[in-house]
Amino acid sequence: MIKDNSHAKIAIDGPAGSGKSTVSREVSRRLKVPYLDTGAMYRAITLKVIQQKVGLDDLEALDKLLGSTQIRFGEDSKVYLDGEDVTEEIRKPPVNELVSPVSCISSVRRHLVAVQQSIAGESGGIIMEGRDIASRVMPDADYKFYLDASIEERAKRRCKEQLEKGIHLSLREVTAEIKKRDRIDSQREDSPLTVVEDAIIVDTTGMTFIEVVDNIIEVINEGMR
Repeated sequence: MIKDNSHAKIAIDGPAGSGKSTVSREVSRRLKVPYLDTGAMYRAITLKVIQQKVGLDDLEALDKLLGSTQIRFGEDSKVYLDGEDVTEEIRKPPVNELVSPVSCISSVRRHLVAVQQSIAGESGGIIMEGRDIASRVMPDADYKFYLDASIEERAKRRCKEQLEKGIHLSLREVTAEIKKRDRIDSQREDSPLTVVEDAIIVDTTGMTFIEVVDNIIEVINEGMR
């Protein structure tokens, strides 16, 4: 039985641009539960694949890369790849374009899922967000949420995020990228993006950031009662 909110295991899944990361961080802050952005782990691996010019069909080189990679999270959601701060780099277009194909590789998923499950097992409580948290990484989560929104809404959000980082992409380009990622993530053989039967679906289209966070926290607080 969960002692309190700080001991809850919370899974938040959803497609690109649904608001998982920002919502999860705020829920984490308000409930004082550790937060893990699993998508950032795949992005970090993707960045290293790009840096080392490793072909996605070179499974031996990929296994070697995985075995020699250290991903660490710091304060303010900083992401460190082999000791280097790559927080901004992993959100740039080259990584955006390749992260879904890299995430489809079974050896990559097996490696990172094992790391994520180890972290979940060692924590008293945790919020994990990604695409296969409730279905594979943490199927025993106390709370399972699936955040979604229309493609138009997700594209607008992603455009705004990119613009704030000085990256100028048209709405058409971002929409095409999100559609491509949705297709790859949903159709991959290993741990596809899916909605588990006991997940609470939150359609964030038309909802403010605070409304989404309040909705999730209300469900958790009600569950604790």
